Amino acid sequence: MEDRLKNIKNAMKRTVLQDLNFTEKHKSSIRRQIDQLSSTSEEDILLAIFQLLKEKRTGFELSRLLRARGIEKFENEEGFLYMSLHKFEHKGYLHTYWEEPDVKYYQLSTKGLKLLKNLQNEGNSKAYFLKEILER
Repeated sequence: MEDRLKNIKNAMKRTVLQDLNFTEKHKSSIRRQIDQLSSTSEEDILLAIFQLLKEKRTGFELSRLLRARGIEKFENEEGFLYMSLHKFEHKGYLHTYWEEPDVKYYQLSTKGLKLLKNLQNEGNSKAYFLKEILER
């Protein structure tokens, strides 16, 4: 199979990619854009978590949905996600529900919904949102 892939790659170099020329400026522009896509701010991550937890979800579902939004911070560090969820629960932003023997669900509490609504409706800055969640 490796030989077939090498043959395809070589054929593409001779045909498809032959006419493409990228300047160094263009290459650096593409690299910058890729870097910006992959670096999601902490405020954006917290906002995404709160938006997704308007509905009852498990930590696994939440992790999968965050990845679907392009947030890969928890890809190999799910423990950090669960620590954050525990912190939000402790501060009163989340309710947790145990269903089935071993399945824990998370959902925004009234306090969490109010905070999310204020952020979305009043156009508060993301910095305020981050400060509100992490420092209180």
